[in-house]
Amino acid sequence: MSRTALMALGILVTSLASAQMDQTPPKVIASEQLDKYWVMAKTSVDADVPNSGRNMNQPGCATVSFVVEKNGTTSTIKVQRVVPEGDLGKVAKSVAAGLRFEATALNAGKDRVFSWLIFPFNLPADPAARTAVMKQCQIDRIDWKDR
Repeated sequence: MSRTALMALGILVTSLASAQMDQTPPKVIASEQLDKYWVMAKTSVDADVPNSGRNMNQPGCATVSFVVEKNGTTSTIKVQRVVPEGDLGKVAKSVAAGLRFEATALNAGKDRVFSWLIFPFNLPADPAARTAVMKQCQIDRIDWKDR
């Protein structure tokens, strides 16, 4: 076998091994533990917000699950819960797609993780009312199978 063919074969095997590794399910991390593995790299995120939609002006929240990939981007994004029902889920999904993370020292290997966050919308000024809205989107556990 020629040297070029051997190099090409080596690259192919490495590529296949890398692709296989990405198929391994990520570690499931509760949202309150996410910052032990990954921290947000950006302080703001752009969202796709339609000019109008159902319940867009109502106080609400959306729970969105996602995978933080080795490069800090998100994938496998799914809206798990939206309160009240309406179009805020689309906005929340676009926010999740724009998130960027940096690995912490604990996650020096940049392991992929599956987690979730709650995004608030139009929350009232009263702290008790804010808490009541956000509590509706609380999910204690989301499994990888729920992606």
